[in-house]
Amino acid sequence: MELAGRAVSYGKSRLASRQFRIASRRILYYPTTFARVPGRKFLFSLTATSLLCAKCLHIYAHIKAIAPEDVVCWWLTFFTQDVFILLAVRLLLEQPHNCLNVSGFLQIVAVILATVITIIQLAVSAINIAFFAMLGSELRWRNIGLATDSASRPLFLKGTGTLILVLALLVLSARILEDVNYYLAGVALNCVKAPVVSLFRMCRCSSQRLDGSEYARVPSNDEEAHSPSEKDVTVSLAKPSNRTSRFLSTVIGMLLISQAILSVVRPIESSFTFLSWTPIIMPVVDFTRSTTLDRLFPLYNQTISRHLDEETALTDPIPLTWLPKLDDPLLGFEDWYPSKHDHYDHYDHYNATADPLNMPNFKDDLISPLRGQLDDVNIRHVMLIMLESTRKDVFPIKKDSFIWKQLAESWDNKTIPPKAEERIATLTPNANFITGDYADGFEHETKPVRGGINFNNNHPTGTYTLKSITGTLCGLTPLVVDQNLDYLNHYYQPCLPHIFKAFNSLEPSVGDGKNKWMNWFMMSVMGYFDRQDAMMSSIGYVYEEYVTKEYLQSEGATFGPTKVQQLGNDLPEVAIKDYLVNAFKTAKENDTRVFLTHLTSTAHWPYRMPDDEEYVPLVQEGKADSKLDLLSRYVNAVGYVDRWLGKILNILEDQGVINETLIVLVGDHGLSLPETGAASPYGVPNIGNFHVPLVFSHPHLPQIDVNTPVNSISILPTIIDLLIETGSLSMSEEQAARELLPNYEGLSLLRPLEKPSDDITHWQFTVLSPGGSQVAIRSVRNPQWRLILPVIEDIEWWFTNVDTDPHELDAVQAFDFTKFLKTIEETHGIEAARWAEEAAFVTRWYILDNAKRWRYKP
Repeated sequence: MELAGRAVSYGKSRLASRQFRIASRRILYYPTTFARVPGRKFLFSLTATSLLCAKCLHIYAHIKAIAPEDVVCWWLTFFTQDVFILLAVRLLLEQPHNCLNVSGFLQIVAVILATVITIIQLAVSAINIAFFAMLGSELRWRNIGLATDSASRPLFLKGTGTLILVLALLVLSARILEDVNYYLAGVALNCVKAPVVSLFRMCRCSSQRLDGSEYARVPSNDEEAHSPSEKDVTVSLAKPSNRTSRFLSTVIGMLLISQAILSVVRPIESSFTFLSWTPIIMPVVDFTRSTTLDRLFPLYNQTISRHLDEETALTDPIPLTWLPKLDDPLLGFEDWYPSKHDHYDHYDHYNATADPLNMPNFKDDLISPLRGQLDDVNIRHVMLIMLESTRKDVFPIKKDSFIWKQLAESWDNKTIPPKAEERIATLTPNANFITGDYADGFEHETKPVRGGINFNNNHPTGTYTLKSITGTLCGLTPLVVDQNLDYLNHYYQPCLPHIFKAFNSLEPSVGDGKNKWMNWFMMSVMGYFDRQDAMMSSIGYVYEEYVTKEYLQSEGATFGPTKVQQLGNDLPEVAIKDYLVNAFKTAKENDTRVFLTHLTSTAHWPYRMPDDEEYVPLVQEGKADSKLDLLSRYVNAVGYVDRWLGKILNILEDQGVINETLIVLVGDHGLSLPETGAASPYGVPNIGNFHVPLVFSHPHLPQIDVNTPVNSISILPTIIDLLIETGSLSMSEEQAARELLPNYEGLSLLRPLEKPSDDITHWQFTVLSPGGSQVAIRSVRNPQWRLILPVIEDIEWWFTNVDTDPHELDAVQAFDFTKFLKTIEETHGIEAARWAEEAAFVTRWYILDNAKRWRYKP
């Protein structure tokens, strides 16, 4: 009896203890209202919706790089990590089984953990989707540090509206689908956990039977905490409630088993791995990517890299006999002064004669249309105008071009109406005048031509503006590293501002009549984005020569704070008008010469024009998608920039320098908006981002069209060559220029880039935005082929034939180099595949040597 009493007392004690635990759970639970079943369902649905949307976008962005048969075979495995994440979150939000003694505290911890995962997943997905929607390419998380730059914030704020819209759509979709998502995930979770739960239940129940005690039934915390309508909707596989649930359980179970098996037997390929990463860990993956250059193996020519592997273009600096002996080295020429040079390795400066890819052409004859035509050309001033985001086919714009057809597609009858057509027909008259190109399909009463050399096949040195500025002004290839790190490293060639300042330091020869050069860099946008201000200092500009939005709006501005209305975060180009006038007016008064660089801005996204400029819709309003609406705004912005060019010409005319000013116009990069819908060249290899105008314009130059492939790296040597050939330099300046020119990486465009007798072709490189992920290459000998090499893993190889596919709508893409070459052979022939292989190994060597030239150490 005493023993029985003790048993009853012990049972009551356990019952009281259990009731106390239930009460404790309630106390802990009720303050966390978000943990109720509807909250749990919505929380999970938000995770599932955001994750799957971002993952499908990720696969869509790279699907062309995977063979269709591989997609069909392995598509389930691409979602393995996502399924794991979703099941884990669903488990964290699961109501505990009656046989499981899970405390309220642990439940709250589980819900909090699930909430944290959901918030991170939602943020990552929303940012990725919004970035793709705005710019047409995936975000590379390794560049996210740019957002912390105070100068970058206005740019990122422009996308806030898109981000908010994406978040709203994800939340709305999650709310609508919460029951479906939660239910289906519950079925999948039971498929995984049913065997484990059954085994645990058997063990637990057996243990209770062995205990021999009977207790009154106590409601579980789930039953206490929730009304019947709020109970978990998880479907039990052990006892399916109806035919539908049995069918779903069978299908989902088979899919999970198939997914597991396929994930085990799937070949180990980087492309499959890349597509399989779940969005929430992509930021980590992106920061840990390694280079692909060390894993490049030839397929056709096993000895292809041997002649380059041991080569370098670095030697001791070439002698410059004209260089003044000064205590403080001339900026840009530090390597020629022993006190500086001794700090570096013996082979430390670029030497064109040691460069296995360089074939200097400065001793060759001029191209035939220029022979005997340069004696009467007087160049006193040089103006370099970099046209922001300007494609070649809008300079001038042409009827029935690719852009024209895109705009026409938006109208009901596929025909552009008269008002819009009139706008396009009169959009770029100054581009017609400067290039001499009137074959645009429009009627012209007169066809005035300024004169000059118009290059129809030019590519920039980089599709990131700051990289393009570096390559253009310095005649070198930018540093192959993401973002603007160039200024922190060694500019391995003197830039144009350095050269003109070096000319100023020379003793004038007898009868030279030499005048000092004045350098200017003017733009109406912010001057410190991604440390552009520091970069300009490295290129050779001092503070007083650098006119930007900040200066124009400052109290210390020469003409006082500008009264020009701001467009978003920047000013329109007209804000620098007084400073352009002043540069040439002062030069006349002081008998000096001007080298002025100007970067336009209106043709940059979001393509805003001043309020007093008329915007003419070029697409049918209400029926055009966002891509076509942006294209309409872009084309209107191009017209505004063209009118600004007309004002610049008027300024030169008014100042009396129009006939003695060489104007070089070049696109800093293009825009693939018509081809891809991308409003930025960031990470987009399409040809639309590369094909840009290049014109050397002077009223006394003959009008010439050149169709040879060229690169903006040749702008510096061509300007110097023109100054020499036209007799526009003093004797001492000419001597210095003649010693400098042969050592530049770029060639003079006044002379042939290749001769039939040359053993190697002239290769041309372009660094893709943001700078360290991809490099484009083409050759003069085979201009129809173009290759994009991925510098880091998880980026596709890219090959096109621009003769047969001028807008690169059907590029060969692959993650694996060997598969890539085989696909090229199948689609374009063996010669194209061999060329691509050679181009890849040439580019690999070039990238590695590029780092040495810049003295870059990661």
